[in-house]
Amino acid sequence: MVSAVHELAHRIAATKSGMKIALPVPLPSLQVGTFGSITALRSFPKSRSAMFDFAMSGPIAGAIISIAFMIAGISLTVQASPEALSTFAVVPAAITKTSFLVGTITSVMAPKVMSIPASQLIPIHPIFLVGFAGLVSSALNLLPMGRLDGGRACTAIFGRRSSYIVSFATLLFLAIAAITQTSAISIFWGLLVTLFQRNADIPMRDELSDVDDIRVGVYISCIVLTILTLAPFPGGPIL
Repeated sequence: MVSAVHELAHRIAATKSGMKIALPVPLPSLQVGTFGSITALRSFPKSRSAMFDFAMSGPIAGAIISIAFMIAGISLTVQASPEALSTFAVVPAAITKTSFLVGTITSVMAPKVMSIPASQLIPIHPIFLVGFAGLVSSALNLLPMGRLDGGRACTAIFGRRSSYIVSFATLLFLAIAAITQTSAISIFWGLLVTLFQRNADIPMRDELSDVDDIRVGVYISCIVLTILTLAPFPGGPIL
């Protein structure tokens, strides 16, 4: 569902700016179910602002609905009867500590959950898991690399030459994280990006005009959201 919202937002933004895009190609994930989709551009964006709006529309829409799903899932879990809890999905408590943002939300809404040992299984409403997977997928797609949404937005904000440097540095960081911290998501996501998404996207018709300050602020906020999502909660495991 989150992926559908993500792609619908891309489609709306593309139509608004007159861009043509290909059909999305799903990317399955063993860790979170899906990494999202590859959506190729079939026409040149008219400006850096148009590229930014297209790139950020999907992850932002996906992140918003994912956070809403997680909040609803935790609320439904806390309010559920023992009979209802027996029908919920059962996952290790560690899932709430793999992300600083997820852990913070859980700490506010269900503080007792955060004191449960990481290896202990807990029941949780399935809608929380949908939101969790969607949030991680949105954060990964916001990383400033290649033809990811985050890479396209980075190109729109900083220009093509600077985005090459940022993309390489981010990919190198993922490689280090995969090796030193045995992060399964870093390994698989890094490989997927290296194989299919590492190159910059097609040029924009106007690459000289800068984006406005509002878009810059939105971009910075999304980078902060990405860090808070992918960084573990204190004492929690790496994604």
